[in-house]
Amino acid sequence: MLIFFAGQVAAQQTEKPNIVVVLADDMRWDYLGAAGLNDIIETPNLDMLAAKGTLFSNAFVTSAICTPSRTSILTGMYERKHGVTFGSNSVMTEEAWDNTYPMLLRKSGYYTGWVGKNHTPIGKSDKGLGYKSGVMEESFDYWRAGHGHLTFYPKDQHEIFSDAKADNQIDIIQEAVDEFLSVDEALETSKSFLRTRPQDQPFCLLINFNVPHSNSTNSMKQRSDDPALYRTGYRDQIDQLTLPETYIPFDSVQTPKLPVEVYSGEYLSSYDWVKSKESLHENQIRTLETVTGMDQVVGNLVQELDSQGLLDNTILVFTSDHGILHGEYGLGGKTLLYDVDLKIPLVIYAPGLEQQQVVDDLCLNIDLGPTLLDMAGVAIPEEMQGKSMKPLIENKQVAWRTDFFSENMFMGQNYPRTEAVRTPDWKYIRYFSKEKDQHHILSLIAPFLGEEPIYEELYDLKNDPNEENNLAFEASSQALLQMLRRRATELLKEAKGDNELPETYISSFDDEEFKTSVEKTYKDLKLD
Repeated sequence: MLIFFAGQVAAQQTEKPNIVVVLADDMRWDYLGAAGLNDIIETPNLDMLAAKGTLFSNAFVTSAICTPSRTSILTGMYERKHGVTFGSNSVMTEEAWDNTYPMLLRKSGYYTGWVGKNHTPIGKSDKGLGYKSGVMEESFDYWRAGHGHLTFYPKDQHEIFSDAKADNQIDIIQEAVDEFLSVDEALETSKSFLRTRPQDQPFCLLINFNVPHSNSTNSMKQRSDDPALYRTGYRDQIDQLTLPETYIPFDSVQTPKLPVEVYSGEYLSSYDWVKSKESLHENQIRTLETVTGMDQVVGNLVQELDSQGLLDNTILVFTSDHGILHGEYGLGGKTLLYDVDLKIPLVIYAPGLEQQQVVDDLCLNIDLGPTLLDMAGVAIPEEMQGKSMKPLIENKQVAWRTDFFSENMFMGQNYPRTEAVRTPDWKYIRYFSKEKDQHHILSLIAPFLGEEPIYEELYDLKNDPNEENNLAFEASSQALLQMLRRRATELLKEAKGDNELPETYISSFDDEEFKTSVEKTYKDLKLD
């Protein structure tokens, strides 16, 4: 269903705007119809938001893996600063959580809701640590979400969804969105319903899908009671599917993209679908289906907001936690700092601000929190490292970043620690030895303690957008390489921010001697 925003008023609103943020999981930039890079995908509602609002053509994440990226969105911080590193058992403290954008909005008077997936462990209580603490559930006025992955049929794994009418994840999330927006006293499915949404209070709703992540798409069964979209959608177009320009079947890789001492080329079995053309096409079909499913939820959301007279004063955001490799260079998964992993869709519809435009500036996931706080008239904490994109949306001429830093600190499953600098025209990437991996709290600062990279890449993005030709070893590139090395170190210091420990709970810190040693190491850092 396509909503045309009939009769929208562009006048500046005096009351605080409502805010809805829709987050996809593992969705590449080129699966947004408005990006103009996919002739098959149908996302009419998102395309309309992009046409009526602002489409960001150069939006990126600072960490291309689920938990760190989602934490960066919430905190406005680089992974290097917030310290919630994937696979490290690190958990955000309540103090850090209180300075995230949804909590700051709540403290400023917003009615808040969280729907779908949560992949950021927060808090400590007598119930347990992180997902077990109950802190997230108690932080929102409305909560209908599961911790960790949901699968496509989440009822068996997450009791909170057990009373939903639907069985598939996307329609269950649709029910929760409807429930949140309802002004009725109660709904049939309201096991998690806390109270009627106040009509005189602004709201912030965070809708978090677990699609098109392969944990969900791999679990699709084409059940007889699934909607037709998830049984037969796009399957009549399978012959029209194309492979990425740099796709290499796994068994055909002759020269690995990265040296074996950096990355052996193996990856999680859940990404095995990239190994052959046939299995990749099946994943592409399921990705198309679920992205279109999310688009339908957005369309229904817009229609409901319009019917309640709320659309004129509601900011709508659609984005993803990162991209994903579809067999480029013979690789699958994410975490690596190529554009296919880092680049994300980002659309912001903000009534009353300059609309119908494409922003080409380099924008980051850490900019989202500051932007929403700015739009809501809430002070942006100094700890947030992102920048408000509000001036860009207003089409103002402002000084903006000309490069950015990205990183991977996930050390499990064969992935290398990685850092990168990207400018509009160039990308520099450096990799660190797996043999020198250590406790993640020390790996976060290893470059400050003298650890050197073991491999580097340099790409001319203007002439080599697919990042195929590594120029790091070319004599003609050495001056530029040296400059980007220095810039990487400068941006690394900015990403770390200070010599304080991240505000996280870390189980191994029960060892007081180790904790004391680490604290001293951090305090002795020279970041100026």
